[in-house]
Amino acid sequence: MKIATWQGEGRFTIDSAPEPAAGPGQVVVDVHAAGICGTDVHATQGLFPWKPPLVMGHEYTGVVREVGRGVSKSLVGRTVGCEPSYGCGKCMACAAGRISQCPDCVRVGGFAERVALPARNVHALPRGVDPVTAAMTEPTACCLAGLETFKMPRGATVLVIGGGIMGLVTMALAGRLGAKRLILSDPIEERRKMAKSLGAAVVIDPTRENLRERVMDLTQRGDRADPPQWILPAGRRESKGQRAAARSLGRPLPRDQDRWRLRPRHRIQARAGADAEARLEETGHRAIPARADRRRVRARGGRSRREDDDHAGERLRTLSS
Repeated sequence: MKIATWQGEGRFTIDSAPEPAAGPGQVVVDVHAAGICGTDVHATQGLFPWKPPLVMGHEYTGVVREVGRGVSKSLVGRTVGCEPSYGCGKCMACAAGRISQCPDCVRVGGFAERVALPARNVHALPRGVDPVTAAMTEPTACCLAGLETFKMPRGATVLVIGGGIMGLVTMALAGRLGAKRLILSDPIEERRKMAKSLGAAVVIDPTRENLRERVMDLTQRGDRADPPQWILPAGRRESKGQRAAARSLGRPLPRDQDRWRLRPRHRIQARAGADAEARLEETGHRAIPARADRRRVRARGGRSRREDDDHAGERLRTLSS
């Protein structure tokens, strides 16, 4: 079979590799579509700690063509979303569900014609879903995992900053999870139009409007300021990769907040103080640093839940039904 091998910087080669075989508890998947993540691009720019040669691709889907011993043959022919990483299953990291931190973690790149994965790493998708759409399963699970790190009250007003793929999916999922009003800010008109088609009640161009003032105008009720319950900066900066965060406005952090596991650059801020307007200090797509009187909780080590949250796949199937 053929694979695409990253050889460093922007160089890739098409190489031959042995056909994968389904061992006990495994399946072989014909890869039909694989997304190019920002992480893949950043690796070619030297901005992510991967070393060539490497088969990239972690957003992929395909059709099961072979199953190994102990795996139901009913999976053969099913379109599946694929989790690209699996661990030893014995260490403390695996026991805690933190697969990416397993010392023996195996990552199976999807820029290949076929891959072999443990059966637990493939998730059957609804029949009729085309493979290209299905390749969005992993990014969508990432957005869902981020939303599930806090309890969003039903009827919440949600502001999403950044209308790229991750921002649009986050916004749409927030609506499915019970948000009453969705606001999206992005300077690109096409993204704002797409946000409207996906259910945004209000779209804002931060290059033409003051984002803070517009949001405060939208959330004023009489003499009482009612700022959005949640701000989700979901944009992607090309120089620094994807940023994911959730900031709780005007309420204490949950007691389990310190157990969040995000990449070191990611942070969760609890904002204190009675003045709601002062708590929404956003200019364009750039958050003003928290003041000294705000408690800041920094994530302790670990990687993004992107690779770790097995629950997200199950919830995604529930939401799509």
